[in-house]
Amino acid sequence: MRNLTILAALLVAASASAQSLDDVVSNVMKEYGGKAAWSKVTSLRETGTVVPVMRKGDGKLTRTWTGPGKLNVEIIYPTETEVRIVDGDHGTRNGKDVTGPSLDAMKLQAARLELPMLLATKRAALKDLGTKDGIRAIEIPLSETLTLTLNVDPKTWHILRSTGKASGLEFVVDYSDFRRVGGLLFPFAEAGMAMGMPTANTKFDAIVINAPATPPPPAAK
Repeated sequence: MRNLTILAALLVAASASAQSLDDVVSNVMKEYGGKAAWSKVTSLRETGTVVPVMRKGDGKLTRTWTGPGKLNVEIIYPTETEVRIVDGDHGTRNGKDVTGPSLDAMKLQAARLELPMLLATKRAALKDLGTKDGIRAIEIPLSETLTLTLNVDPKTWHILRSTGKASGLEFVVDYSDFRRVGGLLFPFAEAGMAMGMPTANTKFDAIVINAPATPPPPAAK
């Protein structure tokens, strides 16, 4: 029985390695709901709870993605509120401009919200890093200085981890609790790390696809 188990594991690993990059991308997109359906996604609004590692007090999170490179993150902690906004090459934190590593981290976060569609839109630039321990790794170049590497489980075709790199910095997010919303697959739990140190765990209560824009507040009379 033990030999059969080992043989089965070897066959699974061999099958994963034999899959072409096109096959991997196709299977991931199919599992996540299909390229056609994802191409219709123009915005995402995610709400949930952030449990930070380096500070006390959980935060209520609202994360709104409105297109490639456009992300608004609001976290309401017991003692303060943090608002991060990135739009292309411009980013702010609580209304103040951010640059350098802080901006790179925000750009990577915005890019992660474009998964799995980035596999399709960046197909020509993808780098197949092969299979190790049964997990397929794919690197997505985002710019001259930013990359995002995905770890894909060929048994489920779920993206289990993304590793963003920028100017010597590394930001890792592990994904779990996969659920379907409107036919599309999303991870409802994220565990983040920066430079190998845990930063926060995030659990989402709801994910809304193509939510109506929030109307501006009425003008003061």
